[in-house]
Amino acid sequence: MKEFTLVDYSAFGVWILISIILSYILVRRLNLFGGGYKNQRILTIGLIAGHILYLVWKKLWLIIVG
Repeated sequence: MKEFTLVDYSAFGVWILISIILSYILVRRLNLFGGGYKNQRILTIGLIAGHILYLVWKKLWLIIVG
């Protein structure tokens, strides 16, 4: 059975930074979703949660295939 690699964990760490920066740009700079701090935080959490869902799906797929 295949396991997660260092690349998977590194990509998740980088995705957290990308999520924070992307939500800052979209909410604060481009004034989307109302431009508030709460909206920025919700978008950041949503982006990170989406990536976690992807990792869970990948793990399940590796178990099914393996």
